[in-house]
Amino acid sequence: MDFFTVRVKCGSAESEERFKSMIQDAVNSLHNREFQLTFQAAGGGMLEAVIVGRSDKDGGQDHPEQLIDLLSLEFAEYLVDVKEEELAARVMKRDYSFESREEALQVQQMVNRMLAEGTETGGSREERKALVQKALRGYMQASFDLHLDGFALFRLKTYEDKLREIVDFAVDEYLLDKQYEEFIGLLQYFVYFQEPLTPLVHLMHKQGHEFAILNEQFTPVHVPASGGVVARIADQEMQMEDVIVSTLISLSPDKILIHTQDPDAQVITTISRIFGERVELCLLCPHCKPFHQEFRRLDQGR
Repeated sequence: MDFFTVRVKCGSAESEERFKSMIQDAVNSLHNREFQLTFQAAGGGMLEAVIVGRSDKDGGQDHPEQLIDLLSLEFAEYLVDVKEEELAARVMKRDYSFESREEALQVQQMVNRMLAEGTETGGSREERKALVQKALRGYMQASFDLHLDGFALFRLKTYEDKLREIVDFAVDEYLLDKQYEEFIGLLQYFVYFQEPLTPLVHLMHKQGHEFAILNEQFTPVHVPASGGVVARIADQEMQMEDVIVSTLISLSPDKILIHTQDPDAQVITTISRIFGERVELCLLCPHCKPFHQEFRRLDQGR
């Protein structure tokens, strides 16, 4: 008699072969049991796997816990490795509407990257697999029939909540990135039409978002604590990066020479994007070498 029946919509020949291989490996792991595994098409693109086991001497069905553990693990790995992106896309489509297909695609790509790499939000892939396996094991101990896609859609609420956390985080990140790009574009437009007021500004990069702004004679230029052009253009909380940008826009230099030992820093990239061809980078010169040496000496003495 049948020990267990599972149906799944694989979607591709590759995922179908993987599903068959996973179940076969689980069944073959039990060398002391006699099981027959068969596969057949179930209509609607569904694949059905049937595991037939021996009946015991009392006529009851052989239902070993070890095989349930193995199958629940394999099914959990299949759901997370093969079906997870599809399930997350369903959550995203249900919870969010986007202005364009391109926008939805960009968010979906962010979601897929977070699913693969793992984030504090939504847990790691291994944590999600363990969550799914636990739910599958409990279901399979009480039922001999499993529709894997239906189970994922209707019986994995906690798992779905994890996917929703990741989707929500990706949407928030996308909106922040979009706001940032719009802000950069607005500042680029402003700078493009701005007449130069200062021939040259030296921007001495200490570390992170810390800078010293010097004029042509290497005399310090006062950096305001807040306010300025950036604050008027964008109604948002001022941060150190905004303060530097606001000061540079107010000075409107014809040339900005950034002295830095970290040319790939985000703040350097931002300034370069906003001011374009006005920016030049200096990695080591007679002026910035002693500056960086003095800064390291003061930093070590803190």
